[in-house]
Amino acid sequence: MKLLLFLFLFILVIGLNAQNVNFNLTGAGARAAGMGGAFIGVADDATAVVWNPAGLTQLHHPEASIVTRFINDTYEWDFYGEKTEDSQDHFVLNFISGAAPLTFGDFKLVAAAAYQKQIDLYGYSRYVTYEGNDFEFEGTGGVDSATLGIGAPILPFISLGFATNIWMGTYESTTIEDGYNYYFENNYEESYSGLNFVFGGMVDFNNLENPVPLRLGVNFRTPFDLEIEYEGIEIETGYYDYEYEGDDTFEMPSMLGFGASYKVGELLTVAMDYETQMYSQADYIDFDLNQFRVGGEYLVVNDFAVIPLRVGWQTYPTFYADDNGDQVVGMGWSAGTGLIFERFTLEFTYSHQGYEIDYGEFMGYDDIETVGKNTISASGIIYF
Repeated sequence: MKLLLFLFLFILVIGLNAQNVNFNLTGAGARAAGMGGAFIGVADDATAVVWNPAGLTQLHHPEASIVTRFINDTYEWDFYGEKTEDSQDHFVLNFISGAAPLTFGDFKLVAAAAYQKQIDLYGYSRYVTYEGNDFEFEGTGGVDSATLGIGAPILPFISLGFATNIWMGTYESTTIEDGYNYYFENNYEESYSGLNFVFGGMVDFNNLENPVPLRLGVNFRTPFDLEIEYEGIEIETGYYDYEYEGDDTFEMPSMLGFGASYKVGELLTVAMDYETQMYSQADYIDFDLNQFRVGGEYLVVNDFAVIPLRVGWQTYPTFYADDNGDQVVGMGWSAGTGLIFERFTLEFTYSHQGYEIDYGEFMGYDDIETVGKNTISASGIIYF
């Protein structure tokens, strides 16, 4: 009986850890985050390789970037008239990239390579039974990608881009502590692999004979099977040991995004994106993730440095349904700033995303769950 209870808790905790996982797969960077993720039609730095590889053609010098994130997840449950809260936080290296222009006679292209934490699976959970037994679990790792991409101009105002994503990564969940008098331990490990491609396009009307400060961007990411290998699931107790190995496949969908950016004068840029990620193509998911993103950037120029001021807003679609069967769609907002020098840039952004699930009335109470994700992103870019 105690083993069955443990197995139930183990499955429950894995579900809780995955609850605030963000499957809205987008690009990276504190600058893009500060603009609400509206970056498909901007894509003018080394992060372009994961936003819109066609935007790489706007780079005129080699550059390298690194992005880190501090993430705080919050949970609030209002069930049966009683409120409970929980939170967890962690630090993650989110992105590393390098890009360099290459010339072949009169022809120019820009090549880039990047690493990105695509799906962050960190989770910490603590469960206390009615008997006072204490279980603590921690899961670390996630799904990463290594990206190789190029962008090249086709006409003075039209660029095309292509990138290859090699998917990899590992996830491990372990028992930190248990409250029983005899020994409990679980070691859950899995690894990932896959391959897909990204096609990008950008039209820059600023390069016309009669320039207009407008850019239009599009990207398409091909669907693929994310292969999952269970390298070992071990559950040990004082009475019974259980091990399992196997594999599975997660169907990653095709993703199509459109973006536009417009410069008002020399200092203000406004941008807007729409992206659809067609997860309903998979048999086990009911909803697509359709996201709107808008943002702006204003540059304050002085003798010390250029100081960007950024704000953004976005919808935050989820896989969850409310009591009426409708898709739960939350919202997010962001604000960021930084320091831009001649040879390097530092950027910082705070962003919040959240949603609320109304499970309907039960026993005279409205059961509501509220989930939030608070992220501090920091980027550094070096220009060579």
